[in-house]
Amino acid sequence: MIHHTAIIDKTAEVSESAIIGPNVFIGKNCIIHDNVQIGVNSVIEENTEIKKGTILSPNVHVGGAPQDLSYKGEDTKLVIGENCRIREFTTIHRASTKEDWITEVGNNCFIMNSVHIAHDCKVGNNVIMTSYAALAGHTHVGDKAVISGLTGTHQFVRIGKMAMVGGMSRIVKDVPPFCLIEGNPAIVHGLNIVGLRRNGVGPEARSSLKKALAIFLDRSLLLEDAIAEIEKLAGCDEVVEFCEFLKSSKRGITRR
Repeated sequence: MIHHTAIIDKTAEVSESAIIGPNVFIGKNCIIHDNVQIGVNSVIEENTEIKKGTILSPNVHVGGAPQDLSYKGEDTKLVIGENCRIREFTTIHRASTKEDWITEVGNNCFIMNSVHIAHDCKVGNNVIMTSYAALAGHTHVGDKAVISGLTGTHQFVRIGKMAMVGGMSRIVKDVPPFCLIEGNPAIVHGLNIVGLRRNGVGPEARSSLKKALAIFLDRSLLLEDAIAEIEKLAGCDEVVEFCEFLKSSKRGITRR
């Protein structure tokens, strides 16, 4: 159902099962999949794909050009996954040309009101972002991470899987997976125990992660030595992922 006041570019593809509200604008080369709902006054500028079941509240603005001085109008893209909820006044920008030309938001994400996701960001599945959180360009967020309100990230930061970032935090280095982090600048306060339990990570894996985190936070060890010690632990998938994240960091890792 498309409201008669909606403006849709002739190059856009809109599913017959989509619900497009009053005064919505859908620009060139956009693709709106089955059962998408777009609320009053929302804008989907151009080159944006919104997958099935996603709901945009009124006054959402997605698919705008990247806020990047090097951008020269190239046909970069934004892809938003399935069954996301994106609340009012959120902004999500298309990519620049510095990575793969695509800003991506995964499936089943809950993006609360007034969030900003900048160009070239990669947001995983089942991510929660609370009101007024902002991701700077090229930020990568792992599956099931939670980013609390008024948090901001530096460009090119990574936030690991199932990490929990506390409110009003300033993230300037990579956030290890499965950790609870908070502050300005942010520091690691421990494991995200609540998140681990909610996501079915068992007691043995949590115990192994606790040992790995204690080694990581031991400042008498250089980071490379801490990684070597963590690799000696009895393996579980979560510890392997934790260790691989540390080894692959380019911005540095948040520690105490």
